[in-house]
Amino acid sequence: MADPGPSGAVGDEVGASRVYHGRVAAWASRRLRKDLANWRLFAVRVITSGLAVVLTVGLLPGLRFTSWHWGEFLLIGVVFGVLNAFVKPVIQFFSLRYLVASYGLVVILINALMLALLSLILGGEIHDRGPVALLFGGLLVGLIGLALDTLAGTTPPFLDRAPGEAETDWDPGPPAVAGLEGR
Repeated sequence: MADPGPSGAVGDEVGASRVYHGRVAAWASRRLRKDLANWRLFAVRVITSGLAVVLTVGLLPGLRFTSWHWGEFLLIGVVFGVLNAFVKPVIQFFSLRYLVASYGLVVILINALMLALLSLILGGEIHDRGPVALLFGGLLVGLIGLALDTLAGTTPPFLDRAPGEAETDWDPGPPAVAGLEGR
């Protein structure tokens, strides 16, 4: 029979701590529901992702549209937005080891894969001259998308609080080191 640990539970070892993710999971769930309910944010992200793809294809000589009509802009934005919302996080999760090892350079490859999937879903609407053009397209669509999302204000803030709200849980510590006040 195993000996009980310091807390009295069998199998509880000294130094082994239990990880409780209840608060993080609840926060992530609330944040996801709030983001999904915000249709304006979704609409702006569709516009910025569509514009990023259109600008990338227009600027890069290795990519081109087979036939371009302005009505397809919305379709490109919706499909690329859905790919970035659902497929890209799954690919990033499974390639997390390589993302960390390459200091994030794998994101360019993932963006190139998203462009290739977009072309495949749209029936070859975007024509590329090879994998090098797709890699440069992945780099360019990532940079343009980041710039447009930042300009439109769709990127989440680093701190989740309202502007002007004071931080209350920060303690600056003692004002001076003890014993050195009189010197």
